[in-house]
Amino acid sequence: MSFCKGCGAPIDWVTTAQARKMPVDEEPVFVIPGDGRDRFVTDEGEVILGRLARPDEEHSPRREVAFVPHWRTCPNADDFRRR
Repeated sequence: MSFCKGCGAPIDWVTTAQARKMPVDEEPVFVIPGDGRDRFVTDEGEVILGRLARPDEEHSPRREVAFVPHWRTCPNADDFRRR
């Protein structure tokens, strides 16, 4: 575990399928793939589009476990964007 240089939150790193390191929020979430436009990343580094599962969907066979890219939740994400 490491900490975000922008906001100090604990983050983990996942290697994407393109062999790039992506900072992600520490806690995994349940995702309903294909039912939304938000990006999530799996442990294997696959980026999936979907939405957060509602509590009543957390046991659905459609759900996947993934991580939220930290740039979505970091209040200082703009400080790290490439120009």
